[in-house]
Amino acid sequence: MSRRNLKPQRSRFFIGCEGESEQSYVAVVQRLLGPRSAVHLVARVLNGGDPLAIVESALKAIRAERAKGREPFLRRFIFLDADLRGLSPERDGRCHALAAKERITLVWQTPCHEAMLLRHLEGCETRRPATTATSMESLKRAWPEYKKGMAAQDLESRIDLEALRRAIRINDEIALFLREVGIR
Repeated sequence: MSRRNLKPQRSRFFIGCEGESEQSYVAVVQRLLGPRSAVHLVARVLNGGDPLAIVESALKAIRAERAKGREPFLRRFIFLDADLRGLSPERDGRCHALAAKERITLVWQTPCHEAMLLRHLEGCETRRPATTATSMESLKRAWPEYKKGMAAQDLESRIDLEALRRAIRINDEIALFLREVGIR
């Protein structure tokens, strides 16, 4: 009888993304966790517009994974730009209720993904641009090569393990997610 070298099953985390920028960020986090990580991050770009539509899209993606017979997700997160929050209080309420019911943690990027990335950069941790436009301007000043939708390998030029640790120390929006997946 031969012994097979079986790999232990990794815990799967669902990460819903508003766009390719968030998906690339999640890919960087996965790479920084390393090949021996007990966590597998499944990042999906979601259809939608407002937060409720994005949560509904996430549920469809989660159900599609289940229908394929894949292992269930240990945790579920969705990255959302906070600049869309408050436009429709009734829909926001439904969004929060649905996320809570489905055990989805909403990761609010205040006001947007670019502002969240900015706070990863050394010397920029406490910057809080008020709008999406000023967030992009601030990020471009600190990181001139940045482009929306950058590939993971390009993000890695500035987003490394120390950048993630900086974000944990100063950025509540992302700290829970990073700690849950194993960044210390």
